[in-house]
Amino acid sequence: MNNQAPHDRMLVPEEKQQFDMVHVLKIAKEYGIVVFKYSWLILLVGFLVGKYMRDRKLSVPTTYTANCSFTVNEVASQNQQDIASIFGGAGVGNNVSFKRLQELITTRKIISRVLFREIELQNEADVGTDYLINHYLTKFYYKRAKKDTASKNDFYFDVDTIDPYNRKANYLLMYVYNKIIRNHLIIEPTSGGIMLLKTISTSEDFSYELIMALYEELDHYYSEQALEQKEHYYEMAKKRTEQLRSKLNGAEAAYIKHANTHTAEAGGRNNTLIKTQFLSTDLKKATQSYFSALANKEAAWVSYESQKQTPSMSILDQPLYPLNKAVPNPFLHMIVGAVLGSGFVFILIIGWKFVKDSLNPQKNLKTTRLPKDEEEDVVESV
Repeated sequence: MNNQAPHDRMLVPEEKQQFDMVHVLKIAKEYGIVVFKYSWLILLVGFLVGKYMRDRKLSVPTTYTANCSFTVNEVASQNQQDIASIFGGAGVGNNVSFKRLQELITTRKIISRVLFREIELQNEADVGTDYLINHYLTKFYYKRAKKDTASKNDFYFDVDTIDPYNRKANYLLMYVYNKIIRNHLIIEPTSGGIMLLKTISTSEDFSYELIMALYEELDHYYSEQALEQKEHYYEMAKKRTEQLRSKLNGAEAAYIKHANTHTAEAGGRNNTLIKTQFLSTDLKKATQSYFSALANKEAAWVSYESQKQTPSMSILDQPLYPLNKAVPNPFLHMIVGAVLGSGFVFILIIGWKFVKDSLNPQKNLKTTRLPKDEEEDVVESV
């Protein structure tokens, strides 16, 4: 090692040298020049992306959300003993089947009854009273008024019944039904037994009328179903009472007739006594059955009359004007789009520069001569 010629200088690869501040500043300057060189591209892409997101947000209309919360009336859903509840047998001590209620709201029967309710939009009095489905077709399907000359071929519903063979009517009904279920209606049951309904649309009046019609129709459906069931139970109890009354009358007449024509002193005293006891027992059972049926009839009548006077559901929070309004913010989306677009191009340029420098063979193989004193230290260490 010590016999090495003094004019033979050791060459050390540059990649093994310690990076100092000057070298870092040099690299930063090179990258800065590249970024400045393509700054026009960064600004252009940022401008285009920002303009795109702004225009896209401007095309989104303002939406109005109507909120309604309600719960099942426990007094109305509670049944007398042996009377089935309208909520799948749930009484006060059981949890109401809100899952069943949630599925019922989205059925075509309920939605169809809602769509064929006659309403008048509050802020559009010139339109007049019409079916809710016709208001929907005017606003969101045809997007023109009935008085428009271009709407002479538009189809509207004149009656609340549909011919099953009318393809046009069935198509429009199913179209509106699917749109309401997917785009306009949100159902959120809570663990506390409260049902939250939300309707969203670009019309404040339509959102309000839709949610109120839906709640009223659902309440009417449940109340009607409950009344029919309790009325049926009352009629059964009444009919059974009449049957038992007839049986009681027959048993009573047979006992009186037997007692009047036969005595214990007559012939066949044992047979007469046994028959007397039998008729007495039969009369006693008929009397007990009759009065039990009479009590059931009274209970059914009370339940039936109570159901007629008490709604099945109680509304907690009714939607109020003005409704919640969601207004798009195009300026914010323009700024976000500009930042995202510019940042994306900036990263691409930096990455392209880094890859280009890494693949440059001249820089990888470039060497530099160490100072003489540092070179001697390296030789001694070896």
